[in-house]
Amino acid sequence: MLNEKIFPNYFWAKAVVTANYIMNQTPTATVHGMTPKEKFISKKPNVSHFIVFGCIAYVHVPDEKRSKLDPKAEKCIFIGYSS
Repeated sequence: MLNEKIFPNYFWAKAVVTANYIMNQTPTATVHGMTPKEKFISKKPNVSHFIVFGCIAYVHVPDEKRSKLDPKAEKCIFIGYSS
């Protein structure tokens, strides 16, 4: 994932955590076509929030932290999911 997006090597930990998160949300042969999360909590995980690693993302800036003419979002790069 780091090589594909030409990220520096110090993002390797974020890439590993993101890859592990995605693997736990997708079906595997090890647990007979279920996801590891589904096997653990007996409920299918919701994957509608999946985003491509390294894509452009926008973060909302709360009203309290901006003035009237400031932008409502900041442009950034997606490098992983929140714990």
